[in-house]
Amino acid sequence: MHRTNEQDVVNAKATLANLKAEYLKAVEQYISHDKQDQQSSLNAILNCQQAGASYFNFAEEFVGNSDLLGAHESVLWAQGFAEDCAEILKSMPAHFQLLSAGFAGLNGLTSDQIRPGSTAFANMQRMVKKYLNPTESNAIKSSFEQFGLPIYGFNNEAREFMSKRLQTILSFIFGVLFVIVLLVIAFAQPQPSSFQYSVFKTVLALAGAGTVAVFPGFIEVQLGNWLRAGGALAVFVVLYFWNPAALLAIDPDASKAPNPAVHMDAAR
Repeated sequence: MHRTNEQDVVNAKATLANLKAEYLKAVEQYISHDKQDQQSSLNAILNCQQAGASYFNFAEEFVGNSDLLGAHESVLWAQGFAEDCAEILKSMPAHFQLLSAGFAGLNGLTSDQIRPGSTAFANMQRMVKKYLNPTESNAIKSSFEQFGLPIYGFNNEAREFMSKRLQTILSFIFGVLFVIVLLVIAFAQPQPSSFQYSVFKTVLALAGAGTVAVFPGFIEVQLGNWLRAGGALAVFVVLYFWNPAALLAIDPDASKAPNPAVHMDAAR
């Protein structure tokens, strides 16, 4: 059974929930530990620091990974996860206050040594600023400023080499141009050679993938156990391995190509 991107995101959220439970358990153990025993205090605060770092860092990394898996394309999911990020960020000032007080009592690390780096948690901050109302994000930002925590993500938006909208438009333009070129060549060269056929098949697959980029919905193609593709790449696979009837008539060997299993989800 193949894992899907959606399953990967769900599994990651389950891991995040487990890390949160471990962090809360560490905090509870720190509160209830024997404060007269210095070694016990040190172990408890170190355990709290480690559990908190694992929880916060996984959440921060999950923002970037979930974008790669395509989860951010769902506005409903992104909105919900931004609200989760807001709650995580709200707990950070108290966490670092706890660490600062705990280590200070042991004559250990200072507040400056405990404080995170200047760009820490920027992904979660961007999520909150992008999907939640300004009142909510500004309140969290003010809290971070008050306790000397980094606010880089609130002040700096993510830089994109090319927006997804522009990528889609350019893909569609190139796809249409390729289709037009193929139509012109089809009239000029109605009986292509074997080499020309191979070139036309590849170009047609690229053109089809670029053209459907503007249409909503999601298509997934699976070829045996060695290939799984989604979106525009799935269209490329379909057109490359499962050619139109006219091309099949020209190339008798094309019938030997594997038939992809195509799964179409409802349009978003």
